[in-house]
Amino acid sequence: MDESVRTGNVPMYLLGATAMYQADREAVLDAMALLAPVGKKLHWRDLGDKGKADVMDRIASLSLHHVVVVGVPLTGIRQERARGLCFERLMWELDQMSVSSVVFESRSGSQDRQDQRRVDGLRSRGIIGPEIRAEWRAGLTDPRLWVADAIVGAVGDARASGAILDRRLADCIIQIDVDL
Repeated sequence: MDESVRTGNVPMYLLGATAMYQADREAVLDAMALLAPVGKKLHWRDLGDKGKADVMDRIASLSLHHVVVVGVPLTGIRQERARGLCFERLMWELDQMSVSSVVFESRSGSQDRQDQRRVDGLRSRGIIGPEIRAEWRAGLTDPRLWVADAIVGAVGDARASGAILDRRLADCIIQIDVDL
């Protein structure tokens, strides 16, 4: 999941992932589906304070691991270039964690193809191994994507406001800053 926000006066680009074992997939799907509006995906920016608290409680109960790459400052650089730099670091981190399959939220056909080229390029440069698979799915169809969206949103909110992340989640989120 990706997002661009401002930390004080400094704009940033965030890209994140949630790592889970295949055995945890159904529990995550069930937990997140209960929180979504009927017929819609759960999206952090659409939640009020109560909704965000409920989502964070649910995610904390799942004992997952999260990686958020924060590209700063997002000034003088195009968003797609920032995404590329954050994407590379995120994929490297996931490869180091021995993640075998990555599901990205689909953006558009051309953007998904560009991301696939990024994955192929990372493989050919030896930044990630050949065994990591990537696929793209619509956000509405896969509640697992909502977890990463919420985590990226919570990290972005905390950084933008100078607040501290909920300790239950802060301990399971790896935050990596990338100089843009």
